[in-house]
Amino acid sequence: MVSSPLTVNRPRRVDPEKLSVAFREPSLCARSGTCVGVCPEKALSIGEDYYPRIDEDACTECGLCRRVCPGEDVSFERLNRLSFGDDEVASGFDGRVEEVHVGYAANEDMRAGGAGGGVVTAMLYDVLRHGDVDGCIVTRMRPDKPWLGEPFIARTVDDLLRSQGSRYTIIPFNAILQQVLDGNERYALAALPCHLHGLRFAFEEIPALRERLPYVVGLFCGGALETFVVPELLETKGIGREEISDFQFRGGEWPGKMRAIMRNGSIRDLHYSNYKDGAYNYFIGLYLPNRCQTCIDGSGLFSDVSISDAWTRDEEGNYKFAYHSRILVRNAKGKAMLERAVERGTLVGRNLGNDKAYQTHRRQTTRKGLNAPLRLGRRERRGLPVPRYGVATPSATFRERMTERVVSSLLWLGRHRVIRYPLIRFLTSKSALPLIKVRLWLKQRKYKSAR
Repeated sequence: MVSSPLTVNRPRRVDPEKLSVAFREPSLCARSGTCVGVCPEKALSIGEDYYPRIDEDACTECGLCRRVCPGEDVSFERLNRLSFGDDEVASGFDGRVEEVHVGYAANEDMRAGGAGGGVVTAMLYDVLRHGDVDGCIVTRMRPDKPWLGEPFIARTVDDLLRSQGSRYTIIPFNAILQQVLDGNERYALAALPCHLHGLRFAFEEIPALRERLPYVVGLFCGGALETFVVPELLETKGIGREEISDFQFRGGEWPGKMRAIMRNGSIRDLHYSNYKDGAYNYFIGLYLPNRCQTCIDGSGLFSDVSISDAWTRDEEGNYKFAYHSRILVRNAKGKAMLERAVERGTLVGRNLGNDKAYQTHRRQTTRKGLNAPLRLGRRERRGLPVPRYGVATPSATFRERMTERVVSSLLWLGRHRVIRYPLIRFLTSKSALPLIKVRLWLKQRKYKSAR
């Protein structure tokens, strides 16, 4: 059975109105770990399903966890003010952008090991090796349970190299704020939109955090995947959890492939084709958490600088910019961070100006910039609990609205293992190769017709 947010440990004596949304309306919990990371009494902890748990005897009902929670009240005006100093929320999926660059890590090993040219790793490495920070907060698959992700502090280049590669499963990233607050060191970090929302709220409530986290890199996000995605995928291949030592969502040659690293050192590919053409679009339709379905920030709107893959294809439908990332500079701090990395020779980059070849991927814009807001509006009209962004629902054609309803129906089907499991077993098998070929053929037709 699918683990349910209703299994969250509901408080019996503590007033739930003083707590983060997980204890009042768990379906809105982003599982960002923010509430756990800032609790001054350490009364909150991360559960096995990555929802927060509470020690009621330790809780003082201070209300801090509610004020920093990025699950329910996520005012974009407030976030904009905290990030850029004003309330003017930029329109469009990419949000506030001062400059657009493209780049890749100067170090070839770092470039090859990254999901998109190693840009995120290179930018973090640059501030670490020059002493601007004491460490970098990144993610990895847990050494003890490699089917789950976790945040950790990288203090060496080897640590950063081991952190490379995207991890698309839910990770309570901000829970590591406990460690940040317990010391006096400074860190750079790379985080997803929901993590960034919680971080900005935490900066407002705890000014010391802003000083200890001077560099905030944002990651584009089409939606995280449920925590049970890796165990189910392993199960379809007859691999036991205890047989693996690591898991890669985008391992090997760019754009990567889901792979299990076995304890005997061998590597097992878990699907055919590559991550972009043969996996992600299936997984995001079957394992997208309820809260992610109503998240309208897919580009790290409230970071200093945001990073995404450059998925642009040529007229034949082939990728033009393998091992590259697109870099959106959002404020002066992000610009300075990028420029120093280039000047110091850590990053190879160039300013694109208005080059449309590197614009945000259309499917990503549709998924988070149109479908999610439409879905959110429909749920709100039905009286269902939804996050509050203070942003108007975009206009849409009848066809676009119907498309969103079809997509939402498929997402609903993905909540049921009896449907999801056989589908993912088929879609990652050799039997699905004809579907992938047809999909790629249709894409090539589209690009040729656009000449």
